[in-house]
Amino acid sequence: MNWFDRFLYFLAFPIVAIGSILSPLTNDVRIFYGIEHLCWKYLPNFPSNINGFWEIKPIGNHLINYALVVFTEFFIPFTNHFGQEILIKSVAVSIAIVACYYFNRDVLKIKYGFLLSFFGMFCGLNLNILQAEWWAVVFAMLSCVFFLSRIKWHHYIAGTLLIFVLLFKGTTGCLIVSAICIVMIVQQNINWVRGGIGYIATGLTFFVASQTIWPTLISDILMSPTLSHVGEYNMLGQVYVTLVAMTISMSIYIPVVGIGLVYGAAWLNKHRKDPRALWFVGMWLAPLIIVWVQSESFGYQYFVFVLPAIVSLVLYEKETPVDRPGKKLKRENLVAATIVILFVLYCCLYSPISKYGNEERHMNDYFWNQSSTINEKFNLENQTVLYLDTGSGPYYFGSNSSCKYVAPLIIQRANPNRSVVKTLPEYGDAINCVLDYSGKFIIADGPLGIQDGWFGTDTLEKEMIVIKITSEYDSVYSGAWQIYQRKE
Repeated sequence: MNWFDRFLYFLAFPIVAIGSILSPLTNDVRIFYGIEHLCWKYLPNFPSNINGFWEIKPIGNHLINYALVVFTEFFIPFTNHFGQEILIKSVAVSIAIVACYYFNRDVLKIKYGFLLSFFGMFCGLNLNILQAEWWAVVFAMLSCVFFLSRIKWHHYIAGTLLIFVLLFKGTTGCLIVSAICIVMIVQQNINWVRGGIGYIATGLTFFVASQTIWPTLISDILMSPTLSHVGEYNMLGQVYVTLVAMTISMSIYIPVVGIGLVYGAAWLNKHRKDPRALWFVGMWLAPLIIVWVQSESFGYQYFVFVLPAIVSLVLYEKETPVDRPGKKLKRENLVAATIVILFVLYCCLYSPISKYGNEERHMNDYFWNQSSTINEKFNLENQTVLYLDTGSGPYYFGSNSSCKYVAPLIIQRANPNRSVVKTLPEYGDAINCVLDYSGKFIIADGPLGIQDGWFGTDTLEKEMIVIKITSEYDSVYSGAWQIYQRKE
């Protein structure tokens, strides 16, 4: 092992791994985890309780976060958030190490492929880690590994993993296409029957579960596009938005995507007549179409490009050595240079002590201080409350929810421009639950009754809720959250 390898494995890799463990959970992940903690703590009858409180992501995201809750609660109590977050991130880093190791061993097969995969996943904004897209990339990696295995029963597992790729978010199903394309690029004589049996059998299992264990599973999945922006905007106009957002994500959110796209285009230009070129295009095109259709511009949604980017960079590195000047440069130089670039960016921008890390820590401290003050003043942990916030309340307060819709997006996202939300059968249930509430405390995202506030007043139902709350409750705290207490 030369000095450069020692630098990568004994300095750069530990810094990224430990830094990722010490970075806090982002707000979205706290929403996922907090809601599943409510399911675990307050709802009986496992496994039906896993989907007991609503969250906009499908059942796959519920399952993985419920498993994290059960695992972390075994070692560290929920009230010790600092310890739990370190344990959760340690689990994530450990799983990623395993996935990246086997992905390189069986798919990439290049000297620095493990580090490229690991750095590609973690050298970016912390908001990507443990999102549904992040888990989908991990499972897609492992699915490729199992498909390429010589052990026949591994192919059934590969198909099973692809169902989870779909059920983490729905839109992450684009990685099913990417994973299949990657396998075909690496090895075209694959027996897909066993993988297909595993995929169909697991899908049927979830369908049976939707009729027995989780009766709202399918309706919850179908509700998600309605509550997001799918089909809301002009799709031609969204091409421009998607390209701008993708450029930003390649530059700031997930830099490996930009590097991989450049070298992927170079590889495709030199291999246009290669039969693998169609699989290569499909590997990139499926995520691009999904990102375009879902009409959002959240950085983490572009994480689905990480897998095509890594494969593209390795393809160029392995198959275009004649382009290098002379013979002094080794084949691993391009991948190694990319790893160094990602490491430098991590240290400067993404680590816990970097620019974005410091900004995240300051915001994190503000919310922890606010929640600690509220908990000390009102002892909300042992209460059953009405949540009218974005969904992070259960993580900070641990209070039981009086309604299934802990994050009442089904009410909040109904407005004159999205009247279709009011046609959902679940909409009336959510409204009635809020109007029937008579408990002691309400946790809101901000002052209710403000037209441009998070909750808003732009529907008759919202106005009815605001009138009820302002007439029956007093605002007793204003800050990161607005706390309402029932009048004596």
